[in-house]
Amino acid sequence: MRKSATNLGIYGRRNILGASMLALSASLIANGAMAQEAAPAAGEVVIVTGIRKGLQDSVNAKRVSTQIGDGVNAEDIGKLPDVSIAESIARLPGIAAQRTNGRAQSLSVRGLGPDYTVTTLNGREQVSTNDNRSVEFDQYPSELINAVFVYKTPNASMVNQGVAGTADLQTVRPLTFGRRVFAVSARREQNSEDAAIGGYENFGNRFSATYIDTFMDGTVGVALGFAHTTSPYQATKDEPWGDGNLASQNGAFLPGGQKNQVQSSNLKRDGLMGVLEFRPNDRLHITIDGYHSDFKEIQQIARLEYPLAWGGATLASGVLSSDGKFYNSGTFTGVKVIVENYANRRTSQIDEIGFNLNYDISDNWSVAIDANSQRLSRTDLILETTAGTGPNGVGANDTVNFLRGANNSYTITGALDYTSFDNIFLTDPKGWGGSAGRAGYVKNPTIDDELSAIRLSATRTIESSLLDSVTFGFNQTTHTKSKVNREGAITLPGLVSQAQVPAAYRRGTTDASFLGNGKGMIAYDALGLYDSGYYGFSAFTGDNDKKNWSVDETIQTAYIMANIDTEFAGMPVTGNVGLQYVHSDQSATSAFVSGVGGSRYVTDGADYSDTLPSINLNFEVAENLKVRLGAATTIARPRMDDLSTGTGYGVTLNTGVPSIFQGSPRYWSGGGGNAQLRPWKSNSFDISVEKYFGRRGYISAALFYKDITSFIYSATVLKDYTGAPLPAYCYDAGGAQILSGGVWICSMANTNRIGTTGGQTNGSAGYINGMELALSLPFEMITPALDGFGLIASASFNNSSINPTGTGEVAIPGLSEQIINTTIYYEKHGFSARLSNRYRGDFVGEVPDYTNSLQTRNVRSESILDAQLGYTFQSGPANGLNLSFSASNITNEPFFMYQGDNVVREEKYGATYMFGASYRF
Repeated sequence: MRKSATNLGIYGRRNILGASMLALSASLIANGAMAQEAAPAAGEVVIVTGIRKGLQDSVNAKRVSTQIGDGVNAEDIGKLPDVSIAESIARLPGIAAQRTNGRAQSLSVRGLGPDYTVTTLNGREQVSTNDNRSVEFDQYPSELINAVFVYKTPNASMVNQGVAGTADLQTVRPLTFGRRVFAVSARREQNSEDAAIGGYENFGNRFSATYIDTFMDGTVGVALGFAHTTSPYQATKDEPWGDGNLASQNGAFLPGGQKNQVQSSNLKRDGLMGVLEFRPNDRLHITIDGYHSDFKEIQQIARLEYPLAWGGATLASGVLSSDGKFYNSGTFTGVKVIVENYANRRTSQIDEIGFNLNYDISDNWSVAIDANSQRLSRTDLILETTAGTGPNGVGANDTVNFLRGANNSYTITGALDYTSFDNIFLTDPKGWGGSAGRAGYVKNPTIDDELSAIRLSATRTIESSLLDSVTFGFNQTTHTKSKVNREGAITLPGLVSQAQVPAAYRRGTTDASFLGNGKGMIAYDALGLYDSGYYGFSAFTGDNDKKNWSVDETIQTAYIMANIDTEFAGMPVTGNVGLQYVHSDQSATSAFVSGVGGSRYVTDGADYSDTLPSINLNFEVAENLKVRLGAATTIARPRMDDLSTGTGYGVTLNTGVPSIFQGSPRYWSGGGGNAQLRPWKSNSFDISVEKYFGRRGYISAALFYKDITSFIYSATVLKDYTGAPLPAYCYDAGGAQILSGGVWICSMANTNRIGTTGGQTNGSAGYINGMELALSLPFEMITPALDGFGLIASASFNNSSINPTGTGEVAIPGLSEQIINTTIYYEKHGFSARLSNRYRGDFVGEVPDYTNSLQTRNVRSESILDAQLGYTFQSGPANGLNLSFSASNITNEPFFMYQGDNVVREEKYGATYMFGASYRF
């Protein structure tokens, strides 16, 4: 029997290019134009670091893998190719990143957004700082991650898998690393834009240290890593009122309102990683690993909000476009501008510990146990403080000019001076709050997320011409996540209508030229003022209970997988075939809120099973030429907020007209979560052709097709409201039934409790398909004169047709029809240089709204250009010292959201520059 290499799983490869360059390179390969790389001399030991190490590991891993996937490896201790994990992953074929606050934070794999991908650390599912399941990658320092591998096809032993794929983050394994090293790095980070808010800087620092060693004749290994980051970022945001819609007056469009803002922020994160390995002999291997992260982010926002056509201002004059459809310019009078100093603060902590034991009972049997426990806590403070010339329309009004620009956006220019603390007061300028003494609003949600899992497995080696071994196992995961929301108005002392900013919290003025005012606006420490207890608090008494929820899940997975190692028609064939049986028990507790009638908490849920077959086959059709086939049924669990969001409901009185749904009158209606949702589900088919050349070169082409058999979408469905209390408007103040003509006005609703609810439901959908082209080309393989130069490239093309209702297609969040990545590099004699670009086409993104909840928005295509330079001393007293410089988002590419032809919001973050040094002892 021929013994095959096992799937190494976690190795890297960055990608990138245009299809024409791929085709040219393929032609050169086919014509035999490549020179062979020089092999090391006999007995020579070569330790490769830098770009070539990452590529070499990547190509080797892809070559021996039994699954279709792509990865990225550290180029040296504590050094992924990019400063961000998400940016490194986003250079892989078929993967794109979405930016949040300028950082690549979430990923789309093969056109499917973050909800469809599972992220693991050392093979274990991770808790998440957001309200759902998708991991926010800025919680994981890149300096502590040794490698990432994205599995695009699953096997049956992967108990954590998504419809799109599984992204596995890997920390270093000291016994595999096999030698002592102590590595430190320090970097200075600076944003190209000056800090817009007083008290903030546009520079920060990153520091990391890693220690790896082995003891007791190589039987014990230890790895420790620490990473500290303070990262500033600046942002400008231009956001018209109307969510892409414009006001209309005299038959022509004009701005309904505008809110422009500048933002200065700082992210602080401390991460700690530890690994202890024990391998006393060839049979026993024990690994204990832990991870801890402390994360704090503060955003300070200065904004001028202009209520124009929709805010009661008067259009004094205007100039129409030639077609008469738009006001190209004009002037509003009577504009009551709101001066806004906002602050957002997020703190989170992650703690995780894992244990893994592998033991070979005999030459044919081995057993394994893996257990882990994780806990996450997150607290947000979302603070809005308002100021102006006076309360509720009192005080001076502004005169505002507007000028139409690209994408039907408008440039706003005001005239009043907002820089005087004597004339600009803490207040509610437009009276929007409707309560005495109001001067803003605050939201204070908290998230707790706990997960524990245990996995038992056994493997039997088989002497067979078809199979190498059979593995079977069982995994149980228990997951609990909850959200508690606190929100309400903040009020001035004594409920006065206006007050001056206390002197201790004044921060001078903010440049408001971007905000439409050349004079400026007052700046003050809104967060410090709130934390001091200056403001009172008036709790929101509406449907806030709907925002409180908890979800409990117990997922049990049994699996069996046969590892294939055989020949077919003279070709070596490897792979696996297997089956998972997944039993899910889920429940959600959330509030039923009847408007003015109070609320009660209800627990609902579902118990169901899924059977998930999978197969991977790898044919070595010629030397260094592989064809891979994969087929599987996969699932991705529903979003937490879809399962758990509380339900708001009401009833139709006897005197009203009930809605007709499915042929019957419905007296109850509502909207909210659905605790009985089933997962997204797909039957997936993949084929990949890969040609390898040398140690760092390959070209590949892959096709995939996903038949989406279960899709989660918004719909109106029937709901049983038995047990739900009738709203308060069915009773008088004393609790007696209100009668009309001697009949209780809610008697029909009380009798007919099958009503409707709007929310998420499951349905069959359609398909997603695509093609991925990838290339890694060291130029010395074309001619020795280009030794050191190289190209990494990929181009991906995605398409979907999702129509769950039969009435029209829906967009899938995260799907870009085109994703093209290119990297050109040079590395030789200690010098290294890299220029990278990642492009993604238009897509539907999920972006935080003012409550930090996610909302879907159309996002315009973007092209992000990055560069890196470095030099490593290779001899002398500085041997091992590396100096580096990097620039990210060099062209200050905007993050642009749109609706039709109109802008929804445009954000710019500036470029980020980083200079640093690292040293290995």
